[in-house]
Amino acid sequence: MAELLAELLGFVLEILGEFVLQVIFELATEALAGLVHDRKQHSRAVSAIGLVFVGAAAGLLSAWRFPNRLIATRVVLPGASLLLAPIATGVAMHFLGRRLRLLERQPSSLVTFWGGALFAFSMALVRWWLVGLPR
Repeated sequence: MAELLAELLGFVLEILGEFVLQVIFELATEALAGLVHDRKQHSRAVSAIGLVFVGAAAGLLSAWRFPNRLIATRVVLPGASLLLAPIATGVAMHFLGRRLRLLERQPSSLVTFWGGALFAFSMALVRWWLVGLPR
């Protein structure tokens, strides 16, 4: 039972960490976009490539800053964060994007379900590859 609770806590901490990073990234993107008044719309493919690149960079930074697993106990389902974290983060970013649109702001592609999920997946994949793989 303790292992399951530890795994659940690790999962929640990972989702919260990814969500906080994405909110910071969205705020930074909005601040930079405010400097450039003529905001160009990019294609979805360009946005997806950018989100994968930035998510992988965030995963590298996360693995560098926290080189060990967040929860050191044995994991029941290794790699579950590769599926669950992107879904949860995508849902959270979808609701954040909807809130920004209600405030009549123009959110980036990060605050969509697919943008948040893609960012979270690439971050989780890099982190899992560097920290979580059994050695």
